[in-house]
Amino acid sequence: MASDNRHSLRIGSGLSAWLPILFYTVAALCLMAIDARFSISSEIRSRTSVLASPVWWLASRPQALWQGGVAALSTNDSLQKRIDVLEKEKLKTDLALQQMLAVQSENAQLRKLLMGRQRLAPTARVVELLNINPDPSQKRFVISKGARENVRVGQVLIDANGLVGQVAEVYPSSAVVIGITDADHAVPVMVARSGFRSVLFGQGSDNSLSLANLTPSDDVKAGDILLTSGIGGRFPSGIPVGQVKAFRQDPALTFISAQVQPFARPRYGRHLLLLDVLSSVSSGTAPIAQTTAPDQATGSKP
Repeated sequence: MASDNRHSLRIGSGLSAWLPILFYTVAALCLMAIDARFSISSEIRSRTSVLASPVWWLASRPQALWQGGVAALSTNDSLQKRIDVLEKEKLKTDLALQQMLAVQSENAQLRKLLMGRQRLAPTARVVELLNINPDPSQKRFVISKGARENVRVGQVLIDANGLVGQVAEVYPSSAVVIGITDADHAVPVMVARSGFRSVLFGQGSDNSLSLANLTPSDDVKAGDILLTSGIGGRFPSGIPVGQVKAFRQDPALTFISAQVQPFARPRYGRHLLLLDVLSSVSSGTAPIAQTTAPDQATGSKP
């Protein structure tokens, strides 16, 4: 009798275990039939997606922020590299543009000739400005190339605006440049308008050069552009140097000096152009020294 009770309990337990499954199966079939007839599920999904969208947005934020940060860093790095490349290309382009001013000044003198000598622009290398001498009386700069890159004493440097100076000392991986505004430096120049030639002296000031020992008959006027003349073979001809701003009369009223503002601004850039031409003057000679002090009394040229 007890055995029969236990057997009936097992059968009842098995049926009760299958009843939920049967119920859910029937319910699922009914819902599928209703959805196929009335399309209820699409409406339910639409409403639940609106409620769930903030959760999806929050879940996607960490990945989006990470990707945005990586993209921003990559973009900044690529832009900086592009800026450096464009800076160097601009310097090289400016070298060609500077040659055009010399062509214009010589055109008046050569227009009667049937054939003129072809002007060849010197090749150049971009160098980085490493250091500037803090002594206000000495205009010296250190560049990033030296004897290992075949840099030699006497090579000329320019920036995007004009003549900067020339190499004075060479070391294995760097070189010292003496600027045209140094008190111990001078440059043979010519007036682009008239062709008048003279020597331009440094005064130890970043913004001033002196065209000394002028006479009233010399064809130099305020506003004239000065170019390297090429005399002496130290500097290539036609490089812009500065612009005449004013005149000063010496106390004896014998000579006049012109105050010239240099075009080059090496303190405002990171790169310079080193011209791959060497003057015919011996590379071991020192830069031209200033032998005549500029006059101090101010005045106007008669």
